[in-house]
Parts: sequence; structure tokens; C-alpha cells
Amino acid sequence: MSDELEHRLAALQPAGLPADLQTRLATPPPARGKIRWLWVAAPLAAAALWMLMPALPSLVSAPPQVLAAQPSDFRVYLPIRKTSTLVGVENLAVIDTEPAHPVRLVRATWIDDVTYAGDDGHSTISRRTPRAQIIPITLETY
Repeated sequence: MSDELEHRLAALQPAGLPADLQTRLATPPPARGKIRWLWVAAPLAAAALWMLMPALPSLVSAPPQVLAAQPSDFRVYLPIRKTSTLVGVENLAVIDTEPAHPVRLVRATWIDDVTYAGDDGHSTISRRTPRAQIIPITLETY
């Protein structure tokens, strides 16, 4: 059977190249002399920048003046609504420090959603933050 397989493999011919690949391979590579001027341009640009360095502070404009914040720009935000949503519970371990009172540790993951209202009466901000809580549960043994 291996002789038959080797005979079949020997009879196989490689597939031909696609036409667009054949045309790209047939075109000559770009001439080497066309890119040589780039090696000269980099040092010349660095020299020009070095020569213009003393004049740069006068060319760069002063930063724009920032207006001072006015008291009417500040807002005080107070919490008006808070909801906590339980999104996951995971058993961590059972601790047996005292044989009569083992403790099971459970991790609860919450999403706290707090809405704040601004003192202007119109603006509100909502903030969602995750929170993890480890809850010890005392187990009763008999």
C-alpha cells in the first residue's frame, strides 16, 4: 500500500502561480539610486533645526490665557438615589478555626449605581462602580 501511495505522490504536479503574482515577479525591482537622497535629507533637516533653535521661542506664541473660574461655575452634587445590584456570589472557603463553629466565606459582587443632583436643579450625574464584599457565615454543627 505504501508503494501505491508513493507512486501517487510522485505523479502529483505543483499548482501554477496566479497570473498577477507572475507579472509582479517578472517586473524588475526599482533602481537603487532613486532613494539615496533621503540619507542626505535627514542630516540637513537636523542641521536646519539646530540653526533655527534660538529663533524658536519667538516663533512659538505664548499659551492662551486661561480665565479664572468664577463661583457660578462650581456645582455641588449631592446623592439623591442609590441602588445596589447583586451580580455574583462565589463560595471561597470553609474555615474550621474552632471545631464547634466552622465559618463559610462567601464573596458577593455588587454594582452600586449612585445618582447625584446638582445644586442648580437641572444637572445630574450617574456613577456605577463595582464592589466586592466578603461575607462570613457561621455554620451550625451537631
